[in-house]
Amino acid sequence: MKKDTVNNILAIGAALVLKKGYNNVGIQEILDTAAIPKGSFYYYFKSKEDFGLQLIKYHSEHSISILESHLKDTSINPRERILVFFKKMREMYVKNEFKEGCLLGNCSLELSDQSEALRTTVAAGLELWDDRFESCIAEGQQNHVIKKEKTPKDMASFIITGWEGALLRMKSSRSSRSIDVYIEFLDDYIL
Repeated sequence: MKKDTVNNILAIGAALVLKKGYNNVGIQEILDTAAIPKGSFYYYFKSKEDFGLQLIKYHSEHSISILESHLKDTSINPRERILVFFKKMREMYVKNEFKEGCLLGNCSLELSDQSEALRTTVAAGLELWDDRFESCIAEGQQNHVIKKEKTPKDMASFIITGWEGALLRMKSSRSSRSIDVYIEFLDDYIL
């Protein structure tokens, strides 16, 4: 029961933080949206920072399951898995009118200088993404469908870093141009 309630609060919190940013979302807004009394917040979380830490971990776990559903899809080759994933993400961002971006990327920008614990938790979440891409890239290199000029680790790091940059530009321009260019270059030159 407690875990279900915590997950519900975290899911609501993630949606609010994606829309408004971590610092622009108050505890009361989260609790009002979740229909939970204010005193209960401190039963589930020690502080807003503890909420932030759990939120980042919750989002990382959820997003990794979505990522893995694409990167482990053996019905298509590893190169196509990566491209299909980013194309599907593009569709989602277009549908959301380019407003939300990536929670990990947003929190990296907003929180990395505020709290060492939040910074390291965001970094760990991004490392999980790197690891998943690294495995898929290694498989693609073994199957000769992904270029071998760079190590899977370096390619994965570059892919995630480039993607986060494309999302930042997407949010500021309110267009898919940066994502479109990113996917095109990923397809033509990186993979």
